[in-house]
Amino acid sequence: MSFAGIRTDSRLREIDRTCLTIRLRKDIIPSPGAFVTHCLSFEDLSDGQCEYQAARTLHELFNTPGTVSLGYNSLGFDDEFLRFLFYRNLLEPYTHQYANGCSRADILPVAALYKRFSTPPAIQWPCLDNGRPTLKLEHIARKNQFKTSGPAHDALADVEALVALCRRFALQSDMWMYALGFFDKQTDLKRVETIPEACRIQDHFFRNALMVSSSFGPDAGYLAPVMHIGGAIPYTNQQLWVRLDRPECGEIDPDTGQFNWFPVRKKPADQWLVLPALDRFTNKLTETARKTAGDVIARFRENVSVFLDTIEVHRAYAYPEIPDMDPDAALYQDGFFTASEKKDIARFHAAGPFDNTDISTLSRVMTILRTPRVKTLAARILSRNYQLPATPEFKAHLEKLSSGGKIFGFRGEEKLTLPGAANSLSTLVMEQETLNTRQHQALDHIDAYLCEWQTMILKG
Repeated sequence: MSFAGIRTDSRLREIDRTCLTIRLRKDIIPSPGAFVTHCLSFEDLSDGQCEYQAARTLHELFNTPGTVSLGYNSLGFDDEFLRFLFYRNLLEPYTHQYANGCSRADILPVAALYKRFSTPPAIQWPCLDNGRPTLKLEHIARKNQFKTSGPAHDALADVEALVALCRRFALQSDMWMYALGFFDKQTDLKRVETIPEACRIQDHFFRNALMVSSSFGPDAGYLAPVMHIGGAIPYTNQQLWVRLDRPECGEIDPDTGQFNWFPVRKKPADQWLVLPALDRFTNKLTETARKTAGDVIARFRENVSVFLDTIEVHRAYAYPEIPDMDPDAALYQDGFFTASEKKDIARFHAAGPFDNTDISTLSRVMTILRTPRVKTLAARILSRNYQLPATPEFKAHLEKLSSGGKIFGFRGEEKLTLPGAANSLSTLVMEQETLNTRQHQALDHIDAYLCEWQTMILKG
């Protein structure tokens, strides 16, 4: 709904800023929980750019040669939003990750790395009221008195806090450069490949290492011992790692006859940071983690055939096909655009800029497209952002949103519909004594919007 970015040079000196608000699409039922978090007003959103134009602006911004797209939990969250935003607006979804000297990085796992290993501490590390450590950016910013121009979860304020955090980390220059190396594919691959295969289980040898991730939590110190069990057979860019500090990983499931694993599927230069099992790193493991890892490996050695069978099952695993997936969400399942689709896409973009008042031109644009996937996505772009009459496919989509029909995303999750949002709103209303004034206003706004949505769609 809103975007902010600060472009800096390599020494984190500001060059310029970009801020934009995206107008709420007619085929989106807004999440009450999200609006209570970011507190954007519907007046702000109504004045924003249409999504198609915003997507083109952001695509150009992120694909400016030499750009490093850097965020906080961006590889685990924000980047997926960008990728699908680009895809459903018929823009290349991946080029900002690799083309023209572009790349990406994520400071959340870097923060976990600094939290565990930086000496002296690079910043003051915050705790919650219950005493538990936290890596949330808003708490880090408050604890370290970073100056920002707005409240937490305001897009620009979050980016300002992130720049301030990076500047603090960069003062420890050797660690900063080492941390950024995790987000260079060749460096990351080389680091993993140089870890010796020193763990022997029968006649098989495996790499034991350490992995840093905020998802491991403060009790583990964001650090876990792991074992590399090989590459995913259907996906050549995925390497599988098993955590060794979870006792259940050494247990055999009586139903499947396999070890209870949920492997980390790591890709080069992603948010999972792998360290060699050197003493200066393993000394940072908790005593419980070290003991559990030894016990789990012993269980593997006691049940070698089960261990090897479990490896093969996970290496061979392929994500299931999701029938009737929403076209906007089909990036992974339908794959890259083909050459003929790219020609269609070029025709579509060249036909713009589009105008709400010229319905005949919008209709003519559709007649020049030949490929089914591009025609479907293009019709949605013109219907949701401009005034092209909805196609039968898009009408059916809107009817599902209204009635609570199932609309599936790429993980098989269901898109939020009007009845679902109404239920969520009712829950928040019952808990409203915990909300502040801005959040109360957000509830009132979304209540009014949901009441009006169905009428607006029917008129449209």
